[in-house]
Amino acid sequence: METDKRKVSAEEIERLFRFTRQHFVEHYDLQAELADHLANAIEERWQQHPELSFEDALTAEFKKFGIFGFSDIVEKRQNALTKKYYKLLWGYFKNYLKLPQVFGSIAAVVVVYLLLGFSAYIYSALLFIVMVFSVVRLFKVKKMYHKKTLSTGRRWLLEDIIFSCGGIGPILYLPMQLNLHLADYYLSEPIRWGLAVFIVVVVLLEYAALYILPHNAQKHLAETYPEYRLLQQ
Repeated sequence: METDKRKVSAEEIERLFRFTRQHFVEHYDLQAELADHLANAIEERWQQHPELSFEDALTAEFKKFGIFGFSDIVEKRQNALTKKYYKLLWGYFKNYLKLPQVFGSIAAVVVVYLLLGFSAYIYSALLFIVMVFSVVRLFKVKKMYHKKTLSTGRRWLLEDIIFSCGGIGPILYLPMQLNLHLADYYLSEPIRWGLAVFIVVVVLLEYAALYILPHNAQKHLAETYPEYRLLQQ
């Protein structure tokens, strides 16, 4: 008769979560993934070596991750979810290129084009306004997220990326560089149209990153992590 397989207990699962935190895994989703992986690996090891203690089995399994520990897994997951973030951001941006929103986008381009006709300095003024609103909103979003993590005690990697608004820096860097090279007395018509389109694109991307994505964060987190909604209750 086959004996019952030795299983990792609930207390030992908690120990695995603590172990991942001790090794610099900050996000709950990664902790859960690694704890599950380690638990399965420990149970398989016990089938071959039932005399091993839990801690000895854990140490043996952790050695398989090499000198960098969990860092490689964390980095791969970070890259995968960052790609998912940009895919979500691009999805929201594309909505402004569809009917009927595209009419509003075109109207915004025309308005900016007309404004740029007055002076090249209008570009700098518009850029400054966008930057101020972006920084203020980013501060509010981060404050809101910090308050949430304090109340729940959990951080999720995708949520971290969404509320850090990962697309803001690169989006603002190019407009600032363009501003340094613009002539301060005249903009040709093609350049005005190009800048008008560019400014509207930046504003729409910023709005998607700073307002739409954080507002819809729970929906995307529930789609990514099946357990997310249950743990928020």
